[in-house]
Amino acid sequence: MTYRETFDTLRRLHATLKSEGIVPGQLVAITGGNTPETILLQFASQLLGARVVHVDEERTDLLELLEVDHVLTTEGPLVTSRVARAARRDEDAALPRSIETMFSGDGTNLVCYRDVYEEMARTTRPNPAGPQQVLLIAPLSHPIGNRLTCKALLAGDTVVLHERATGTGSFAAANLAGEA
Repeated sequence: MTYRETFDTLRRLHATLKSEGIVPGQLVAITGGNTPETILLQFASQLLGARVVHVDEERTDLLELLEVDHVLTTEGPLVTSRVARAARRDEDAALPRSIETMFSGDGTNLVCYRDVYEEMARTTRPNPAGPQQVLLIAPLSHPIGNRLTCKALLAGDTVVLHERATGTGSFAAANLAGEA
């Protein structure tokens, strides 16, 4: 997936989530694989001012416990089968005042990385030498893998996501390639 495709997908997801009623302050749970869409769902939700919690697919019992407002997934329908009009390129999304990304720690406690992400967004600049490459070992639903992905994308680097295909032991790769 090129940066242009990533941008277009992010705008489409943003418009879809907005039409689904996601508003500032709501808690959005994201389940799904180690795919570009997982991180783009996080960004689109945060652009709408929602708080995001990543929940492992095996821990769907947490969804009721956390009292989430919306559950988003990369497996099957995103939220519903409705398709929203993608925002035009000249329509700027209003940036939220802050973002909140949470992960389920020991299964009952949430770990929040609000300050880490905001500082990263303020200080990370694109690499003048051009795209570098980052290989993610941890999944996007893990705090370290998620932060590495965000930082690499902010720096204009190339992100390669590897996910073990169910039952085969092989790897399926998705690539966000830096493109001018």
